[in-house]
Amino acid sequence: MFKKFIFLSLMSVSFVSCLPKKDFVITDDFVKSQAGNNKKNSNAKYSYSTTLSDDDRKYFAKKLEVSETEIINEKLYIFIKSWEGTKYIYGGETRAGIDCSALMQELYMHVYKKELPRTASEMSMDNRVELFKSDEKLREGDLVFFRITDEKIISHVGIYLKNNKFFSANQVGGVEISSLKKAYWKKNFVAAGRFKQ
Repeated sequence: MFKKFIFLSLMSVSFVSCLPKKDFVITDDFVKSQAGNNKKNSNAKYSYSTTLSDDDRKYFAKKLEVSETEIINEKLYIFIKSWEGTKYIYGGETRAGIDCSALMQELYMHVYKKELPRTASEMSMDNRVELFKSDEKLREGDLVFFRITDEKIISHVGIYLKNNKFFSANQVGGVEISSLKKAYWKKNFVAAGRFKQ
């Protein structure tokens, strides 16, 4: 009964619309304005390469099925490259093993200089994040939330990339790029989240 009340409360408060109120987005202009700003952030746990190679750009373009010219946010794709293949460990926060929310915390701090709460559920309830249901309005940098257990309203989080692909730490497969069109993710998708600007 208590879970049902929380779920209904979240539905009535957060999902007023299926679309974002405005087309809030981490824009290409914002990404370009951050280019060259590769100083290590004191809150980020790891240091990262500062350049995306042509081979890496080709790799991501192929993986996302887009043109190489669409791989603009180098910091994001350098981050993805450095974590891809890491195994999933619930509660993990290191390269030896990491869970979905810890990965998003580190990613958002390094790439966008934004602190996120520790759990996927807390991220979905962060008042800086506007939730919306429509997957048609997704843009690179949006959080994507899933319900993959019966215990929590939202129990998994990733970041949307392009062309229905997202990046997350998955229990099966570890840290990887997945497709929202895959039946499992489509069935469990709850909402997307975009930072208000």
